[in-house]
Amino acid sequence: MADATPSLLSSENGSSAARARRHWLIAAVAAVLAALLVIVAVMLTRSHRRPFLTLIGHGPGILSAVFSPDGKIVAAADEAGYTDLWNAATGKPIAAFRDPHGNAANAVAFSPDGKILAAGASGGYTYLWSTTGRLVRALHDPGPHNDYSAVAFSPDGKILAACDSGRTYEWSMATGRLITTLQDPGRQAFANAVAFSPDGKILATGDNNGRTDLWRTTTGRLIASIADPGHAAIISSVAFSPNGTILATGDGRDGSTYLWSTANDTKIATLPGPHGGVVNSVTFSPDGKTLAIVESIGYDGANGTTYLWSVTRHKRDAALTDPLGYDIATAAYSPDGAILATGDDLDLSLPNSTPARIYLWHVPGLH
Repeated sequence: MADATPSLLSSENGSSAARARRHWLIAAVAAVLAALLVIVAVMLTRSHRRPFLTLIGHGPGILSAVFSPDGKIVAAADEAGYTDLWNAATGKPIAAFRDPHGNAANAVAFSPDGKILAAGASGGYTYLWSTTGRLVRALHDPGPHNDYSAVAFSPDGKILAACDSGRTYEWSMATGRLITTLQDPGRQAFANAVAFSPDGKILATGDNNGRTDLWRTTTGRLIASIADPGHAAIISSVAFSPNGTILATGDGRDGSTYLWSTANDTKIATLPGPHGGVVNSVTFSPDGKTLAIVESIGYDGANGTTYLWSVTRHKRDAALTDPLGYDIATAAYSPDGAILATGDDLDLSLPNSTPARIYLWHVPGLH
């Protein structure tokens, strides 16, 4: 029995050493895994900061861009009057068609079935093109202000809304006839932006007096006007969340974006532009969790950046800066929300400048 005690102690010491080695090994493996996760996170973050595909346009400035409903085509309108179509997967050009009068193409939108592309132009025309480049119809407004700044299809594809400098027009897609003209008789404000609610019942228009008007689509009746009473603004862009509960309005004066409840027209939050620039575009991701806000800063709108904001946390999750350091005029999500397209606005009077470009960015999981 006298010899049993040292043997037992030796066994216990050995077990303690083995347990210590196991704990050390587990801690080491955990540290390595944590380091790998950090590296992967950094790589993913960096992948969001650089585009994976660049599409070259014709004109000096991309003013509007959009994905087709099936996500296979990217379309863009530019200052030279061209509407370009590219294969979204390869970047290969599909078609290019130009305003018959040579005016700038300011806005572009796909019909819900993807068969028609509407291009709002200077000169009072909105052109309806097939994706093969065939001009299907030309819509000409009767108003005195003739620079279309935004176009939008109703969710059912039956109505096309187009706003020019002073009015918003609703056109029948079946007949090509003007259905109604929307203008608040008490204000002579320029209309800059237009968007349908997801159910198609409401049309939102933003003007340069800082107000966003909500219209009944079927009757053309003004049902509400919303604005920040303590802030002078120019509403340059409007967008409904996919579930229709939030309306985002971008300020073309100081870079702020406002989120409004569509249930009671009250402001939910103000998303400040970090540089106090100009908001050119606001667009929700298809799942409604992220809002892409295009802000231009600096002289003549240079150094444009697209900020990706969490809609629920009201925090910026990422910033996508134009690779050439130029203005960004537009942003559009692919239907699956995995890709964001941004269009830059080059100034061809600058030395060594080139036609404007569309950049495609991977943006999955940024909520």
